[in-house]
Amino acid sequence: MGDDLGFDALLAHDGLIARLVGRTRTGRNKEPLFGPDLPVVLLVGGPGMGKGRLLRSVQHHFKPRVPVAHVDCAAAELRIPPDEPVRTRSESTEVLRKIALDFHDWDGDGGPIPVPRLYAGLAAVAASDGRAAAHLLVDEVRRLDELLPPASFWRGVLRGTVKNYAGFLAGLVTNPVLGPFVNALIDGLLARTSTDGRKTLTEFYGTYPGAGGQPRSGLRGLAADFQRGGEARRVAEGFLFRALREDIEAAHRSMRGRVSRSGRPVLLLDHADTALGRQILRPVLEDRERQRFDRLVIMATARREDGGRFLYHAGDDPAAPAVWDASAGGLPRWTRPTGTAPDGAPLWHGVLLVRMPRLTREEQRTASERWYVGIDPGHAARLRIDTGIHRLSAGRPLIVTRLGEATAALPVEQWERCTDWSLLDSRLPGAECAQVADTLLDELVVRQHPEELPPAHRARWLDLLSHLSVAHDAECAQAVLRAAQEGRENPLTAYRAAELLEDSGWAPCPRHFIGDLGLRRLLMRRLYRMRPEGGAWHTAHAVLQGHYRDLGDDHADGRFGTAAAHRMHHLLASDGVEHVTRYLSETFLTRSARAWCEELLAIADAPLLGRDDLRLDRAHGEIHVPGDARRRRIDRLLHAAWLSGERTWPLADTVPGILRDELGGLSEELARIADETVAGRGPEGADADKAAEGAEQLARVAREWGDRAQARQPLKRCTCTQHIGFG
Repeated sequence: MGDDLGFDALLAHDGLIARLVGRTRTGRNKEPLFGPDLPVVLLVGGPGMGKGRLLRSVQHHFKPRVPVAHVDCAAAELRIPPDEPVRTRSESTEVLRKIALDFHDWDGDGGPIPVPRLYAGLAAVAASDGRAAAHLLVDEVRRLDELLPPASFWRGVLRGTVKNYAGFLAGLVTNPVLGPFVNALIDGLLARTSTDGRKTLTEFYGTYPGAGGQPRSGLRGLAADFQRGGEARRVAEGFLFRALREDIEAAHRSMRGRVSRSGRPVLLLDHADTALGRQILRPVLEDRERQRFDRLVIMATARREDGGRFLYHAGDDPAAPAVWDASAGGLPRWTRPTGTAPDGAPLWHGVLLVRMPRLTREEQRTASERWYVGIDPGHAARLRIDTGIHRLSAGRPLIVTRLGEATAALPVEQWERCTDWSLLDSRLPGAECAQVADTLLDELVVRQHPEELPPAHRARWLDLLSHLSVAHDAECAQAVLRAAQEGRENPLTAYRAAELLEDSGWAPCPRHFIGDLGLRRLLMRRLYRMRPEGGAWHTAHAVLQGHYRDLGDDHADGRFGTAAAHRMHHLLASDGVEHVTRYLSETFLTRSARAWCEELLAIADAPLLGRDDLRLDRAHGEIHVPGDARRRRIDRLLHAAWLSGERTWPLADTVPGILRDELGGLSEELARIADETVAGRGPEGADADKAAEGAEQLARVAREWGDRAQARQPLKRCTCTQHIGFG
């Protein structure tokens, strides 16, 4: 994937990143955006939206201009192994050490950023385990050698006190220490600091809770709190992050820093919605809420659209934070909300949510020029492929890229007959030749489990989602999950599954339980292939047919009108089209015309898997259908609506006309029934007024549906397709 695909505006000279950093990627100074109060910028978007890729682009383009630290909060190397009970570091301290090392490696304007405050705190923590042997504690402290403060921090620079300090550490192993090891370490460190160095530590660690202005007490208190664990450790770790930010401020405020440093340093936190990411973000958000400002630009990623539940108090309006859509152009506006006591302010006060941009059709076409080098399938086939990719991806960059790479490997003669389903069957180039659908599910689902998914369900999460792909609401999903987990202890409920999906960044949809069209089709395809001849697919639909049959045909259904219509939808998806046309024919005179049309559309929103696509032939009336003229007309209308709703191929030019003609014919039938009823010759039980009103409604619907199909728009709008032109 091109690292900058879709990010041109964000990375531009006047774009968000340059204005936050205060420098362009070519090195020109820019007026910084915001400040001195800076928001934490949370890049929000579900899997495959390019959040981590944007962070890597920022690192690549801006690291030559300003100090940049990059941390993946989900990285295995930050974890403390369970079989290695180290009590002198934590995941948070490992992150701070890595950030400091990244800033220490900066060789641009102003040179490395020294971190004396952070070093002292980390050294105290490294020496804090009162049960560990001295040589182990010295080894822990020596892990921090790369962060040692510069010579000006130490007393007696000309006598090589940095080396003397290293010798002091070695002596702690050979010479027995009276009292706690951490006290000896802190005393030795403070004894070797210069006047300025001691002042630095006094001003900072003297403010630690309970320190009373004494740096020795502050460092000891921090080490003790770290060992206590729980909330006390959280306070200590937050104070260490403050130490790092104070070091950054000091490096920029110093005489040399004011002359030689420009722009703001940047911290990039990928997967910041994990427990570790939240631990890192919380203290800086709390500090800034208390007016303890700093110049560190923090860009972090989160999958939930609202940034994560940890930002909110119970009952907060989830639309409260400032939100900026990266595709909207311009620059975001942000000011910290006022009127709330600092200790009671929710964390979202200090956050700017930036919604990741989806790829436009033009950006997709530009990217495809790289994939399709030397390939000329013709304009129609190329348009067909591009439209299918955009429909399946909704502009989600990862899906666009993977499908583009896979189709580029297809023989050109296959492009002409490539449906959306066959796009998913195509294989990625390379030694493994994996099917692109399997690769996408691995990248979008398997590698991105919800954090709160119970361990017992981790191995089956993809299976459960595959079953849920045929569900529409929680009731429907619960019926599917009940059958799929029969006999298992502590089954996952549909309500919990919906929460986990939202936490994973998959936005809900009012009409589909799996609210993303591309993901839903990937999962449906997998469900069909889970057992031979689509056994799992047909079983799931049979379960739902039985569920809605048991409820009774007239049971109200929020998405389909009635339980009977919901059952018909699952019949249609499982090759029961004759039952569906008979049902629609029988209910034509018993429903209001508008309600009947809504039922037909809901039924027709059914996937077509595992069988030949004969829908256009049926819509044209080229296949014999049993029954009277009305039923044959309804069959043609149903298949035209099905083609318009479940679109896996460019819509035939004849479909809008079929919709108009068949609805118009049904309107004329109702008008005739109205006239015959008035004359006393109508069907038994017919209502002339209802029939006349129905005729008028169908005439309107005929025009509406025909116009929408002509404009290549869905007949019934849905959040699943709001980001795409339906093609």
